[in-house]
Amino acid sequence: MSTLGPRLLGAVLPAALLVTPASQAAAPAVPARVGHYVPPEGPGFNNPIGTPAQQRRLLERVIRTTQSAPAGSTIRMAVFSFGDGPTADALIAAYHRGVDVKLVFAGENVYPAMARLRDALGTDVSRPSFVAICQDSCRGERGQMHAKYFSFTRAGSARWITMVGSVNLTEHNAQDQWNDLYTRVGDRAYFRAYGHWFGQLKRDEPVAHPYVHKQTEAVDVQMAPIDLAEEDDPILDALDRVRCRVPQSEVDPDGRDPDQQVRTGVYISTHAWNEERGKAVAWKVAALEGDGCDVRVFYGTGMGAAVRSILEHHGVAMRSGHHEGIRTHQKVMVVSGGYDGDPSTVRAWTGSQNWSSRALHRDDLIVRVDDRDEAHVYEKRFLWMWKRG
Repeated sequence: MSTLGPRLLGAVLPAALLVTPASQAAAPAVPARVGHYVPPEGPGFNNPIGTPAQQRRLLERVIRTTQSAPAGSTIRMAVFSFGDGPTADALIAAYHRGVDVKLVFAGENVYPAMARLRDALGTDVSRPSFVAICQDSCRGERGQMHAKYFSFTRAGSARWITMVGSVNLTEHNAQDQWNDLYTRVGDRAYFRAYGHWFGQLKRDEPVAHPYVHKQTEAVDVQMAPIDLAEEDDPILDALDRVRCRVPQSEVDPDGRDPDQQVRTGVYISTHAWNEERGKAVAWKVAALEGDGCDVRVFYGTGMGAAVRSILEHHGVAMRSGHHEGIRTHQKVMVVSGGYDGDPSTVRAWTGSQNWSSRALHRDDLIVRVDDRDEAHVYEKRFLWMWKRG
């Protein structure tokens, strides 16, 4: 399958953009000096109701890490929507100072920033640097390349940096949407978990078994497309493991009231939740509310009418936010309490997959954060958004 199909080339990009070979792309007159920035580990968030710097926090994290990648290192990115000029500038500068820059984009919208990168790096995926643009799912026959994945072999003094979350590289994502980016630094096993997947993405050819499940000490990763005839729905599977009421004696045997029941929190912040799969998840979430869980849903523009009706009629607390025009783009779920036999766990799920039937056919990532402290950061952020977002 061609990286850039004739439909896209003829219909989307002006002719002037199609004839500039990578070898003619102008290098910066003075190559930028490599920086020393190391991104903070764990969950990160933007704030669309904050200052411009708070809005662009996640984009700037990617930019600064890119600026700190030294010659001889490798940057890999797979992102659905890329329209940010400063990020493109940083990637082109990295390429010209000797960094291998490997980029995979979805072909739904080719923005000027993507076209500049394509002209600078070329489209030959056998070379050390390239831009690949998939018309459908890179690894499947339908859907889209919908991931938000950024990795760096080195940046500053750090190695093996991997970032995954809900953030696309656009001003819209920064200014109008709540997003997250989960970062691990120095975790080589987690970094390598994405290697074969990215290699399949760049080739843009359907594979026989696209679903991949990887687990490391602190993180569980599931890579779509997912065929539900062969695999369990990862979201329904997680919800099936929730225990809504836990005796206080199991949580704190020395507590004053050991017979008191502690409610498990199920906190959901999701952009799109619809179609038949969405309804199946909604019925399960409604059942958890009936079983006594503290269920709260912070929803975005893709909430389906049927899903909303199921949740509302079963008393699930819901809100879209307090600020006009600003909605969540996250794909986050947090369970705080009884889960998978543990009476007092905190787990968080993030990534790029929406809760819909169509999402099953896309190249997407679902990341389960098993580190309690990191998952607790997601819990605190959700409760902050619930109150102020």
